[in-house]
Amino acid sequence: MNLPEANRFDKLPTSFHHNSLLSVLGVRQVGDGSEISCGICKKASVEISYCFDCEKLMCSDCKNAHELFKNAAFQGHKVTPVKQFQGKDYEAMLKRQSFCSQQYHEREPTRFYCTECEMCVCQICIKTIHKHHGVELLEKALESANEEIQRLAEMTKERIKTFHASIRQIEEREAEMEANVASSKREVSRAADQIVAKARELERDNITALENTRLLNAQKFNSAKQRLQSFAKQFTQAVDFAQKIVEINSYSDVIQSHQQIVSRFKDLDKIPVPPLPARSSTMFVQTCNPSNLELGFTTTADVDVNKSAVNGLNQEFQAGVEGTLVVRPRIHSKEGVTEAVKTKIYVQVLMEPVEKVSRMDVFDQGDGSYQVKFVAKVPGCLKVSVKINNKELAKSPFTVHVKERRIQVVGELEFVGKVPKDPSAIAVNSEGLIAVADYGGHCILLYNAKGEYQRELGSYGENEGQFHKPADIIFINDDEVLVADARNHRLQQFNVKTGNFVKSFGKEGRGAGEFNFPCGVCMNDSGNIVVTDTGNGRVQVLTEDGEHLLTFGENGELHRPVKCIYWRNAYIVSSLRNHILNLFDCGGTLLYQIGESGTEKIHLPSELWRFCIESSRNHQNLLVNDDNGCIYQFTMDNYWTGKTVDSLEGVISITAAPHGRIFVVGEKAKTVLFLK
Repeated sequence: MNLPEANRFDKLPTSFHHNSLLSVLGVRQVGDGSEISCGICKKASVEISYCFDCEKLMCSDCKNAHELFKNAAFQGHKVTPVKQFQGKDYEAMLKRQSFCSQQYHEREPTRFYCTECEMCVCQICIKTIHKHHGVELLEKALESANEEIQRLAEMTKERIKTFHASIRQIEEREAEMEANVASSKREVSRAADQIVAKARELERDNITALENTRLLNAQKFNSAKQRLQSFAKQFTQAVDFAQKIVEINSYSDVIQSHQQIVSRFKDLDKIPVPPLPARSSTMFVQTCNPSNLELGFTTTADVDVNKSAVNGLNQEFQAGVEGTLVVRPRIHSKEGVTEAVKTKIYVQVLMEPVEKVSRMDVFDQGDGSYQVKFVAKVPGCLKVSVKINNKELAKSPFTVHVKERRIQVVGELEFVGKVPKDPSAIAVNSEGLIAVADYGGHCILLYNAKGEYQRELGSYGENEGQFHKPADIIFINDDEVLVADARNHRLQQFNVKTGNFVKSFGKEGRGAGEFNFPCGVCMNDSGNIVVTDTGNGRVQVLTEDGEHLLTFGENGELHRPVKCIYWRNAYIVSSLRNHILNLFDCGGTLLYQIGESGTEKIHLPSELWRFCIESSRNHQNLLVNDDNGCIYQFTMDNYWTGKTVDSLEGVISITAAPHGRIFVVGEKAKTVLFLK
């Protein structure tokens, strides 16, 4: 093969195949009246024939000469006029014998193939130039060549199929892309419509609230105005009457009416001017920043729903206890990234039944994984559906099994130094300071977080700063405690840092702000004090200065109430001789009762005063102690969900402390147990 000169394609010589095609084209043009050269005498003519055996084009003269020697040299040769060629003739012509390209061998047909030089050669070549080379018949070489050509052709056909399949995939992906973009556009519009609808709803709600406030204030202003107008009218009538008496009546009539008029004026003067209604400070405060509003984001990352995983499904989950799952998104490697940390990810988790899950949040861990924290309300199975960028994982929904809560003793704190004689209540502040109400010792004992005795507050007596049967204690802040001084029928406040008495309020009686053996005290979100007035069978709500605000439960709803806990704008109250808990709203209206589990017939103890509320991710567990050394866990809607593993003897007080621990004090009063 000749190489192109100067590395130019336009200098590349024509291939043998093209040469053959050109010769056939020339023959084909004879049928159109074109002349072609004779392969023997080189004379151009339109009357050309072709000998398939000699593989020569012949003019009429050469054809005649060929016929003369037919019997002698050319017997059996097939000669056909070119104008009479059919398709098979052209095909035979293309496959005609080739001749040697070696100089002086041009008339010799190539019947052999040199394997070393990889070229077709003639009989003379194999005896001269290629004498010592490997040579085989052209037909045999043709078979090998045909096999390789066919094999490569089949391989190429497979590649062609691959290309066509890739083209189809590209077309499918393009169609999928178009569909995704169109769908995403609709989602953007839907999200915008939802935000607009929600904004309009909030607009209506706020305008309604403002209008209600306006009507209420207008009513107050109108009432005050009418009252002042009434007073002004009375004053005007009195003045007009007095003036008429003076102007038109006789002296004697004026003197006789004098005392009556003076008395009337004095009566009117005693009427105080009603205070003006408070100035309206009603205003709308915008809390939404429109500049921070986002509908979502656009991503081209292709989430691999098969390799994306949820870890932690097989761990033991307990009702009322925070559980954790970890979602690990994976992106298809063809996108150029394999870790979710390198692209935007939105993880959606749905736990069903929704009503059995108290709280569920998803947190970006910053390392490509997402932590799912949740609290299951009750034992049972939860279906967990996980979507990543709106694509549901291959094995979603997953199943999570939630078991009953197993409350365990996880630690013990022994009091060092002075030990309570008869503890009735325990409280802990955020610094770990422990305050114990010593019912039998008539004092408050303070211990540090290690259980080491710090100081004693109060002593036996009736004076300020003294106690007679302190029944309950709470921290109102880290520095001060409030004590229900039961036998002295009052509340007392102390500073735990200095040990000084701060103030007391209340006295024995049945009036507002008066008590009869108060056994419990707590505070609500407004900082008001809530007192369980046990002897009077009621609960009172007071300001921090002891001013009476509200009384409830005195209509027979409570029988010797002992303890009250504030929870979500409601009060939960226990009774000494009743195995139910009563739940009241902030106005003192009884809402419902907690007393018997809806799943198992577990009754609360008959003498019920030991209970507390444990919080876990905005979920509250109601922990109630019975007389058999067991603490039961209930939901706020009256489902039993767990209990303690170990038997706890003689539980006197149970308190939810900061940092999620439960403190329990028993009859022996020497130690505090930590539950979890």
